[in-house]
Amino acid sequence: MSAQDTAMDIKEIWRSGLVRRWHSNPDLAASGQTNGHHQWGCAVLALHLFPDDHELLRAAVLHDIAEVNLGDISGLAKRRDADLRAALCAAEGVNAAALGVAYVGGPRLKLVDMLEAFLWARHHKPEILSGFGWPEQVAAIRALADELGADVAPLL
Repeated sequence: MSAQDTAMDIKEIWRSGLVRRWHSNPDLAASGQTNGHHQWGCAVLALHLFPDDHELLRAAVLHDIAEVNLGDISGLAKRRDADLRAALCAAEGVNAAALGVAYVGGPRLKLVDMLEAFLWARHHKPEILSGFGWPEQVAAIRALADELGADVAPLL
């Protein structure tokens, strides 16, 4: 356990896994995914795609905990509104600091995050993947995977 971990607010961090995802997406709101499900899925993908990257594994497990008491705001909304994205980033940064959590993000985390969301959507509502921004997301996943040298073809 590192020194930064000793100051973690473990009760709030545990609660963060219960934050519901997709609540603003009419197609996936009832799918039941929580941040706990999502972060576990990201961790599994990180282990598969980048097995020696232990910092990525830590980031995959922790990357959405700052959404506790804030909520999981739609990625589409954040992509469409730079001011909203900046405000949420600031609020999540304050929340993460209050929780005593730090992790290193980056393109590998972005890849497993996007890939996990796609896999969840495909499993629960495959008929939506031909629209609603999903074709663009798949293209972005492929482009980022190519840039990182990660073989995601079997997953798509």
